[in-house]
Amino acid sequence: MPRTFLKILLSLFISVTLASSGSAQLSAGDLPGEDSLSWYIRMKYGLDQELYNGIQYQNRNLLYKGDPCFPDDHFYEGSVTLKGITYHDLQLKYDCYSQHLILAYTDFKKQYNELIINSILVDSFSLGDYRFKNTALSGPRVLFYQVLESGPVTCFVHWKREIQSTHNDLRYLYEYTGPGGAYYIGYGGRIYPVNSRRTFTSIFPQPLQPQIRKYFRRHRFRFRDAGPVEIQSLLNFVSSHSEPIPGT
Repeated sequence: MPRTFLKILLSLFISVTLASSGSAQLSAGDLPGEDSLSWYIRMKYGLDQELYNGIQYQNRNLLYKGDPCFPDDHFYEGSVTLKGITYHDLQLKYDCYSQHLILAYTDFKKQYNELIINSILVDSFSLGDYRFKNTALSGPRVLFYQVLESGPVTCFVHWKREIQSTHNDLRYLYEYTGPGGAYYIGYGGRIYPVNSRRTFTSIFPQPLQPQIRKYFRRHRFRFRDAGPVEIQSLLNFVSSHSEPIPGT
């Protein structure tokens, strides 16, 4: 098990211990027993000073139809950057209903665990080819945004699932909706909120707008139905037809 990964686990464990005890100090008498994961890492690698907060993850809505994650309920090989330090070769998934980034690992006792990484400490993360940034684009609230780029155009998407009642389903009373996105476009040094084809088109120079509208009609593009593949194709089209932006 890589040292940096073990240091994350130790830091997560200590933070949970501190949070549950309500204490900011860890005395000798509070140290875990010799059969614990943190004791093993501490004896082998020393006490890590970077305390990354985390708690055990549990999906409490098991009787709901569907899953709460984006893009799906699977762990992806990825990386996470916490306070400027990047950790690679991790198993991660993103619960976009609860807005939790979840780390899966097997400890030295061969026990499987899932921990929530404190979003306050996350700069960015990746799930396979999906890249995310933790930032504030609308007001002071910091959120996870998927980042898609093509040439001078960048799209930031905050994915969110909701819960709704089912209809004529004898097994489930509730279900997760498909992931819906809140969209922002970065272009020409500015960030624009986008909620329709019209607001997207208006961002770009007048000569390009008829071509974008034609693209929307040809591909029957709707933002409410679009996933990462459709969005990336749209960005590629706009980028390929855009003139260079002065000063870039």
